[in-house]
Amino acid sequence: MDLYSNLIPVYEIKPLEKITDAYLDQYLWYEGDKRHLFPNWIKPADSEPPPLLVYKWCQGINNLQGIWDTSEGHCVVMLQTKFEKLFEKMDLTMLNRLLRLVLDHNIADYVTAKNNVVLSYKDMSHKNSYGLIRGLQFASFVVQYYGLVLDLLFLGLTRASEITGPPQMPNEFITFWDTKVETRHPIRLYSRYIDKVHILFHFAQEEARDLIQVQRYLTEHPDPNNENMVGYNNKKCWPRDARMRLMKHDVNLGRSVFWDMKNRLPQSITTLEWENSFVSVYSTDNPNLLFSMCGFEVRILPKMRMSQEAFSNARDGAWNLQNEQTKERTAVAFLRVDDEHMKVFENRVRQILMSSGSTTFTKIVNKWNTALIGLMTYFRT
Repeated sequence: MDLYSNLIPVYEIKPLEKITDAYLDQYLWYEGDKRHLFPNWIKPADSEPPPLLVYKWCQGINNLQGIWDTSEGHCVVMLQTKFEKLFEKMDLTMLNRLLRLVLDHNIADYVTAKNNVVLSYKDMSHKNSYGLIRGLQFASFVVQYYGLVLDLLFLGLTRASEITGPPQMPNEFITFWDTKVETRHPIRLYSRYIDKVHILFHFAQEEARDLIQVQRYLTEHPDPNNENMVGYNNKKCWPRDARMRLMKHDVNLGRSVFWDMKNRLPQSITTLEWENSFVSVYSTDNPNLLFSMCGFEVRILPKMRMSQEAFSNARDGAWNLQNEQTKERTAVAFLRVDDEHMKVFENRVRQILMSSGSTTFTKIVNKWNTALIGLMTYFRT
């Protein structure tokens, strides 16, 4: 299937097997949901469709304890990254062992055996002994479960259990049991949308210095000529004054956070690529917190870092973020549609035009209207 930006292989599977797999998929998700197998950070979830997820994430950041205070050298770091080749690098033997921890052994064997098959294309055949096949009905469960293991490597077991909450009363997404638990660890928020990860850190001055100097980032990557800012990803979609300012301390902090998180993952399972990641630092020198999520480019600017006039005029494409305790508007989130999703819409229109050779005008207009309504209803703010 040609989407112009990427190709998706389409697998032909016997209808009877599809029905069996679909039933298994429903059963696995039902049981997983009933037993609270998946913690609150795993998305997509029924509790929030993607645009609402972005709004909740912005509100969650705004309501963290002392998040916008930079008076004592505090910094906020938002790491947005992607587990590279998550599906292609799944080792079926290890996957089987992991599935056996939560599933009946027969079901675990069936799930892994379905991926360990011969694929045929024209006169060629290939034994798939490594990596997940996309076309299987229960693939979503397998991916989210496998991703959960990577989340635990990222967060560490202690912080993961603090974010999840006690088994009797699990925490809602972006909430903590109390402020003490919330501020105990630099990782304040965590979210994974299939293979895309967002982590929010809050560092005191000493913690930031330790990460850059003591944890050997600059020891292993010396930077005598301040070249770390060369090649530092930035959000070019915003005006120059709204992008991240590449100050030496912030650039080094961003790179060392990325380096530290990358080192937590074994390369044989998955890795993080700097080119596909973005690390935004909010500090005394940087008033904006930037990230993109689910097709939205977001720039959060706290009230304390802007002039009063700019704050009072809430424009289109901006959310006023309210503090839950004081009910005061403490920040504004400015929104744009990201370049990738603009390209997706463009490519969809290209598809409609390319297939319109011998089609009636009504059908083409219906397809165009559907694409346009889909875009407007998703990105309305």
